[in-house]
Amino acid sequence: MDDAAERIAGDFIRRYEAAWTKGAEIVTELYTTDSVLVGHITAIGRSDIIELVRGIIAQGWTGIKIKAVNTRKIGDVVLVAAEYAALGSGANAGRTLEATSSYVLVCVDGAWLATLHTAR
Repeated sequence: MDDAAERIAGDFIRRYEAAWTKGAEIVTELYTTDSVLVGHITAIGRSDIIELVRGIIAQGWTGIKIKAVNTRKIGDVVLVAAEYAALGSGANAGRTLEATSSYVLVCVDGAWLATLHTAR
């Protein structure tokens, strides 16, 4: 893995994990305004993404752990392939949902944000 890409991805992942425990509004700040999140539905833009994330958190998936398995910097973007575990609470207490995800990160005003995110 590329050292710069690994550092950028690690920082983004730490911010994402911390944001998830604070709610959908905070998570959505880690996406560009015109970003796309492809999960069980495709959410385009922050307003769609916030609704998608709110729904996931409302189902009891209130924590997340992400592990980068491959990162690379290509031009002005950082590509991240990852494995993640959604951590349950409430009705899903004690449950873990494991899956894979990918991110395309871009630097906006000094902060690395997701412009494309897939999760399955």
